[in-house]
Amino acid sequence: MKRSKSRFWTGLSSFFALFLCLSIIGTNLAFDYASTINGALKIQTSKIVNIEGEAEDTIYYKSEYGEINGENLKKLIEDTHEQGVLEAEEGMVLLRNEDYALPLDSSEVNVTLFGHAVVQPLYRNKSAGSNAYETEDGVDLYEALSKAGFKINDQLFSAYKESSTKRGVAGFNFRTQETSEWSFGEENISFYTDELKNSWESNYNDVAIVMLAREGGEGNELFMEDPEEGISQLALHKTESDLLKMIQESGKFKKTIVLINSGNPMELGWLDEYDVDAALWIGCPGTKGFEAVASILKGETNPSGRLVETYAVNSLSSPAVTNNSYNAPIWSNFEDVVEKLTDSPEQASTYAVQSEGIYIGYKYYETRYEDSILNRFNASSSTGSSDGNDWEYKNEVTFPFGFGLSYTSFDQKIDKVTVNEDTVSVDVTVTNTGELPGKSVVQIYAQTPYGDYEQENLVEKAAIQLLDFGKTDILAPGESQSLTIDCDKYLLASYDYVNVKGYILSEGDYYVALGDNVHDALNNILSKKGATNMYDINGVDTSGDSVKAYKWQENFDDSKYALSAETNVVVTNQFEDCDINYWVDDKTTYLSRSDWQGTYPSEAVKVALNEDMISQLNGGFYKKPEGALSISDYTQGENQDIQLVTLRGVDKDDPLWERYLNQMTIEEMASLIANTFGTKEIPSLGVPASPAGDGPDGIGGSISSFSEEKYGFTSPTACYTNESILASSFNRDLIARRGELMGEEGLFLGIVEIWGPGVNLHRTPFGGRNFEYYSEDANMNYLCSIPFVEALEEKGVHAGAKHVTANDQENSREGISVFFNEQALREGALRGAEGAIAKAGGNSAMQAFNRLGLVGSFAKDALNIQVMRNEWGFNGHIETDAIAGAEEGYKSHYETMLASGTDSFCLDFPGMSSVVITESIRANDDGELLGHLRRAAHNILYNISNSNVVNGQSVTSRVVSLTPWWQPTFFGLIALFSVLELLSLLFLFKSKQSNKQVKSEVTL
Repeated sequence: MKRSKSRFWTGLSSFFALFLCLSIIGTNLAFDYASTINGALKIQTSKIVNIEGEAEDTIYYKSEYGEINGENLKKLIEDTHEQGVLEAEEGMVLLRNEDYALPLDSSEVNVTLFGHAVVQPLYRNKSAGSNAYETEDGVDLYEALSKAGFKINDQLFSAYKESSTKRGVAGFNFRTQETSEWSFGEENISFYTDELKNSWESNYNDVAIVMLAREGGEGNELFMEDPEEGISQLALHKTESDLLKMIQESGKFKKTIVLINSGNPMELGWLDEYDVDAALWIGCPGTKGFEAVASILKGETNPSGRLVETYAVNSLSSPAVTNNSYNAPIWSNFEDVVEKLTDSPEQASTYAVQSEGIYIGYKYYETRYEDSILNRFNASSSTGSSDGNDWEYKNEVTFPFGFGLSYTSFDQKIDKVTVNEDTVSVDVTVTNTGELPGKSVVQIYAQTPYGDYEQENLVEKAAIQLLDFGKTDILAPGESQSLTIDCDKYLLASYDYVNVKGYILSEGDYYVALGDNVHDALNNILSKKGATNMYDINGVDTSGDSVKAYKWQENFDDSKYALSAETNVVVTNQFEDCDINYWVDDKTTYLSRSDWQGTYPSEAVKVALNEDMISQLNGGFYKKPEGALSISDYTQGENQDIQLVTLRGVDKDDPLWERYLNQMTIEEMASLIANTFGTKEIPSLGVPASPAGDGPDGIGGSISSFSEEKYGFTSPTACYTNESILASSFNRDLIARRGELMGEEGLFLGIVEIWGPGVNLHRTPFGGRNFEYYSEDANMNYLCSIPFVEALEEKGVHAGAKHVTANDQENSREGISVFFNEQALREGALRGAEGAIAKAGGNSAMQAFNRLGLVGSFAKDALNIQVMRNEWGFNGHIETDAIAGAEEGYKSHYETMLASGTDSFCLDFPGMSSVVITESIRANDDGELLGHLRRAAHNILYNISNSNVVNGQSVTSRVVSLTPWWQPTFFGLIALFSVLELLSLLFLFKSKQSNKQVKSEVTL
């Protein structure tokens, strides 16, 4: 019996010891991820206490809804839902409408929904942002059509729902922390049994609505050769063609309508083959956007969206595909030199030489078209042709950039063009010449000279480029509206990276033109030139319309844009080491329209690493410089009782900032740089906890819903349409309104910044995150970023453009070395960020995972210091993409990154950056690194002090820390299990002593 008690207490003490260990480990983990837990639980970790009472209005950033309370939040939520529908109504693009198949008449209400996507709709691709579509607020196609009065074939719809078929992207979901298998996600033709076919034999056959989806996402590039059929994921697959053929051959449906539910452009050359009557690109519609689909089909909304990317006949036909995405190679000698790579070989193995230069999307297809029409530069050679024959535009492009149909017709005419010193002003009159009311998009395109100078100095020119745009109000039949579009002349400049090493205006003839799309505008310019043999997007001969084009001359000018408009700093080459030819002589020839045949990139560029390149890849460049200041040369911890709110609105270079920073210790400054969707409070200095949101199409991250405790109910943040739908609206007011509403949500959430807009290029059609970037066109990215960012910043919520820069593929995105020439970067990948930061005044920026050349963007002085700060005058806060507390690899070079202009480290939950920087400064008495830390703290605090986070705070206020309820709970568990463990050990000891006594008595 005594031994039994001893075993009991041994087991119990082991049990309590286990749970004590688990409690300690769990507590440490929880504290590492405290900000995430607090965000998920809607817990505030600081509050403002006004010691002397409010003597002034301390609401510096006011809501248009009035007081921040539950009733006004409900109004805001209603407006965000309305915004989502408006974005979809104006951004979805009608691609085909044979014999006026749409809008449907009132008798065409009995419909059958086809395609597995109808039960697994793509609201948005998986990435940062709101998941509100998963709540009861989410509206799918079935619900939207039902509410609109359509009668739906439930038998087939139910069969889809009950099917085990699921679409999967073979990628990691950052929200669920799960990895899915890849599955195309469409039913085999055998699924459609005779019983199911009977469901539309005599009913539900007014209209067949077929929805096709293509899904990528964060970390998930679309396949160039997918695992199922070995073809482009954007091509029509056999399961889909079998479905369309079945519908066609049934002969039962009056009309067939296809919905393209994709953030990436599908190959759509098959629409004729299967007698598709109408096709509508619906993108990723967000929470409420499917309501717009029903509205468009019924004719309650007249579609006015226009494409912001080229729909190629063959998605693999772009020259950018040759070296990007799944075609990005591994260093040819990688296995031989891998032992020399100290910096995480798996993140240093892949590179992409962007040999296509500026010729991305329509800038390739349209430029080659002009040169083939003018019979020059070997443009008609078979090189790069999709079918192996002589290159012809009509065999390469299905729908061009800017294309979109309407239920009515419009006439647009140029009234006047005025070329000013800094702008080109275009006056346009638009008249509705059709029978239905609708909106019209006014697209202004330009062509700049491509002469001897440009050809000799490798200054490439697209035959046409978007210059600006406008959109009319709803015009009734016969009604007209005049618009004046003031185009920024800066967008006509070209970057000369060979000779001038700066921006130039070329000498010669300049053109601006109206066009229903980019191809139409180019034909109008060619007409102005007197060219012949043009054809339209359908391959039909056209003479263009010279009246819709205007020509003027400019002299060569290398001084007008030699200095930054923001800072007057000289704009010159900063990225010469990002050209692969800098490292290996004549390794690539960039695509040039001067010789399409001789310069077209036919295969990926093969590169072997040399010793200098390996040294760069290994990174970790920071060394304490000779003669560096000592820590003691800086004032630290000197309390002057200056609270952060005192600095609100104070110029960043005001001496008061230095006095404020002198109050901080190294540890306090370092606590700010480990960002976990926001920063922690520093009560003694009046620094409140400052959470942040994430996502261009809706606020996600650790804060993605409104607090029930604060507002009396909880609701998710809005999930708007994907960013490319918003861009496709060509409506600045609508773009700005999203910025306003996301800013209002930020006010109600009390967040310092939102990581958006997405400003990268759709470099290829396969980009997994193309859906959350605006366009394939750099100027479109620039023009769309400006109104969104300005509106968001107005609310005291900082816009964090991401990902800066050249982050245009998800495949091998972490550590991939991207090579380019500086013209391509300046006029391409960098331009969207330039709009958001330099022109719109965005105060936050998120870097990208890729390397620029051989150096990660986190550690690239040229980007973070020379361009963003010195050229663009950026005053805000630069953050890495997710570091996740890296202890090795290129993400772990914290000293180098800090010294190269990075201010904070994204998702550094364990605070590794704070620890490393603090220890490095103290161990080496490194005043140089301390200076960089002060700069980072300055930038972060400047953003906080000029954000809505300081609303309610006056100079007499104090920030008070609040202990989240779960923290004492964890400590309580540790205490409880410690006590229980001690008690069990005590009883175990007593039982063992008792056993010894019994044993001794027995022996005696």
